[in-house]
Amino acid sequence: MRTWAFHDNNRTYVSGGLPQYGTGAENTVMQFFEKDGSVKIDLSKLDVVIEAAEATNMKLILALTNNWADYGGMDVYTVNLGGRYHDDFYRLPAIKKAFKNYISAVVNRYKDSPAVFAWEIANEPRCGADGTRNLPRGPDCTPATITSWVSEMSTYIKSLDPNHLVTTGSEGGFNRQSDDWTYNGADGTDFDAEIKLPNIDFNTFHSYPQYWSKTTDWVVQWIKDHAAAGATAKKPVLHEEYGWTDKSTRIATLSKWQKASLDLEVSDMYWQFGTSKFSYGKNHDDRNTIYLEDDEAQPLVYEHAAAVNAANGGAAPTKPTTTATATSKPSTTLSTTSKPTVTGGPTVPRYGQCGGASWTGPTVCASPYTCKEQNQWYSQCL
Repeated sequence: MRTWAFHDNNRTYVSGGLPQYGTGAENTVMQFFEKDGSVKIDLSKLDVVIEAAEATNMKLILALTNNWADYGGMDVYTVNLGGRYHDDFYRLPAIKKAFKNYISAVVNRYKDSPAVFAWEIANEPRCGADGTRNLPRGPDCTPATITSWVSEMSTYIKSLDPNHLVTTGSEGGFNRQSDDWTYNGADGTDFDAEIKLPNIDFNTFHSYPQYWSKTTDWVVQWIKDHAAAGATAKKPVLHEEYGWTDKSTRIATLSKWQKASLDLEVSDMYWQFGTSKFSYGKNHDDRNTIYLEDDEAQPLVYEHAAAVNAANGGAAPTKPTTTATATSKPSTTLSTTSKPTVTGGPTVPRYGQCGGASWTGPTVCASPYTCKEQNQWYSQCL
């Protein structure tokens, strides 16, 4: 599961102002920029998320800021700390220092939690953002700008927590010779350079062909190209977001992409799942949402998850039947299980699954890695 580990805001929010500094005066803000220039960090709301994940043995990818204006993100730092352009976030020392301060608060608070799977530096970092809600792009931002920043921030995170994975949160743009903006570095990202950085453990890519004026077949090639880049770098890649707004063609479209991911052994995460079982009914639908109780969830969620688990040698998930509630704070008590037994046989590569409840695959990690229990369902070679 991937979730936001940020929500930034100005204490002096002006409705309709540009850029829109977060989402206004809400009680879920995690970082306030005060009138006097100081910063107040309050992670109590994120505590609830972490505790819920611990209680349900869930692993989280925690994104630390946002390229876009939703929930604050980069421009809140920039407008408060002397920046003029959106991409000043990647360059100005005062801004990078403030971001590292927030990273330190989050990482040091949760680095010993069994819920943490990976730290994600940012959601979809680009040289520019939303021309309506965000600061403008500067004239000098290039893929080298963001790659250098990713290198600096990933190194800093590893200095705080060397025991968890770090990833970029990138949309996966390449910086190659091409007329296609997703392949020629136009937005300031360089997937090939990022994945080769020593403190990036895996890289991410996203797919929204309806918004990018691409075809559904284009996405299949997009998946293939990222799989190839990962193979070259000898690191995993994650199809971290993909969405399709047309419900009438969603099953056919997504099934094609999911098959490509399975064939290429690329992990994937759909954007986004929802449920109808909250006390107030359905959660927000951004037009991409698949509600877990709807018929389309059977092939796109449950059957796909079963296929992924089968490919990993695990058991198929079961469709939930209980009614979800969001009224009480979950218990953080976890059941304990014994370490997975290490036996002979084929070895598991780095980051591969090596144990857990219902695991029937190999349990011996390739040298020099060891099988480390993450929760009762999942042990990993690290």
